[in-house]
Amino acid sequence: HTCALREDGSARCWGAESSCRVGYGQSSPPSGETFAAISAGIFHTCGLRADGTAICWGWNDEGQSSPPSGETFATIAADASHTCGLRVDGEAICWGENQFGKTFPPTGETFAAISAGDGYTCGLRADGTCGMLGS
Repeated sequence: HTCALREDGSARCWGAESSCRVGYGQSSPPSGETFAAISAGIFHTCGLRADGTAICWGWNDEGQSSPPSGETFATIAADASHTCGLRVDGEAICWGENQFGKTFPPTGETFAAISAGDGYTCGLRADGTCGMLGS
């Protein structure tokens, strides 16, 4: 599936919900929510509200749609079975399936940006080098 933000901040998602995961809602964003950013994983999507809190929808069998309450983020990146949020201070917080340690970002590391894909998340450090969040 694919998701995009409309000019009014609402999410519009389209595409198959996956033949093996039909009904998990990953292409059905919550109505009435507006977002500053969104990130689509394979089976779930997370939206970042204007206040920095995250809300996720779709498949949640591995916890990927359960963002930590009380955390605020500057950006988020979703993958098949986990999501990471980058706080304003540059610290990454991840949630969801922890296979291969991907929801345990390096302690004490800060990043300027994060990107998720195919079972991993990478963080871009301020010096331009890349750091893996998990293995």
